[in-house]
Amino acid sequence: MRKFAHIISLLILPLIVEIVYSTLKSFLLNDTPIWSFEVTIFLYGTFFMLGAAYCHMKKAHVAVEALAPYLSIKWRRRFAVFSEAVVLFVVLTLLVVSIPNAWRSTMMLERSTHQTPFNPHVWWYRWIIPISCLLLSYQSVRDMVGIITGRGTDKEREDALEEERSDVK
Repeated sequence: MRKFAHIISLLILPLIVEIVYSTLKSFLLNDTPIWSFEVTIFLYGTFFMLGAAYCHMKKAHVAVEALAPYLSIKWRRRFAVFSEAVVLFVVLTLLVVSIPNAWRSTMMLERSTHQTPFNPHVWWYRWIIPISCLLLSYQSVRDMVGIITGRGTDKEREDALEEERSDVK
């Protein structure tokens, strides 16, 4: 799974190059590339959605821990299951909505609606949301089962963060 994370993190590099290139070309030559707007959307959207699934897997997402210290272990586990259920509900809702849209877009070979001369195909991009939602729902179910069975403890989260820190060094 680490290779997946590195691939996702590398998506930021073409985004940086594209933004710097289009900014310099616009500033120095007063001519913005016609493909700049759509390519930025494609790269950032892919980076964001796939990064969210990876972030949830590593427990690196933002979580409000204001109540947890005041709850017993039993209620912390219940609260964690409830939190994962909320995540799962949102992700499954997005999945139910995004798959028909992606399918319809694929069948009609949809192009960009931004009316630029570049006018790229966007049907393939519509599949990023369902793929990311599938990854997020898989991780959410896995976490929920781990919490219910007692394997998804705070210790597991600390170990995952420690492993991530050791990877950085």
